[in-house]
Amino acid sequence: MYRIREATRKDIDFLIEADLLVGAEDEPETADAAANMTPQERTDHRQKIAAFVGTADKGAWICEDELTGENGGMILCRFRNRWQEDFSGPSNLIFHLLEPSIFPPDGAFCEIFQLWVHPDHRRQGLARRLKVHVEQAARHRGISMIYTHTLARNHHVLTLNRKLGYREVRRGPIWDEWERVSLVKYLPISANPADVPDSD
Repeated sequence: MYRIREATRKDIDFLIEADLLVGAEDEPETADAAANMTPQERTDHRQKIAAFVGTADKGAWICEDELTGENGGMILCRFRNRWQEDFSGPSNLIFHLLEPSIFPPDGAFCEIFQLWVHPDHRRQGLARRLKVHVEQAARHRGISMIYTHTLARNHHVLTLNRKLGYREVRRGPIWDEWERVSLVKYLPISANPADVPDSD
C-alpha cells in the first residue's frame, strides 16, 4: 500500500536523483551530461530542486510504500500565472509558443515540472495517483488548468495523460531538436475548496 505525502527537506537527495534519472531515461543521448556535471552545476541543480520543498509557489510530493518506507515515486510542480510572471529565459520558451487562448482568463495554471516512478514500483498506478494529487492541490488553490509536456516518443506518458483527460495543444521542438507534446487539462473548480475530496 502506498501513501502520498508532501516532500520534506530530508527528501531533497531523492528528488535530485529522480530528476536526473528522468533526464537519463527520457533522453539517453544526454545522460552523460548529468554524470559529468561540474561542482557548480551540481550546486545549481541542488538549489533548483530544493526550491520545490516548502516554497509557496511550488509543490513536491512523494509516493511512499507504507510497508517498506521506500520512495516509489515523486512529482514536482509550479503554481504560476501567465499574465503576471516574467516568462523570459530558455526554460520558459514554451509559454511564448503556446496560444494565449489556452490559458484561463485569470492566467493561473499549474505546471507539472517533473514526474518519476522507480522501476520497481511501476505498473501500480503511482504516476496516475501523483498526477491526480497535483490536480487536487491546484483545485484547492482555485487553479483551473494543468500544463505538462513530454517527448513525443514517450507513448506511455502520452497515453496516461490522455486517459486522465489531458488534451494536446502543441507538438514540436521547444529548446532543442526533439519533438515534444504540450498538453493541458482544465479542472472544475469547487466554490468551496474544502469540498474537494482528497485522493488518499
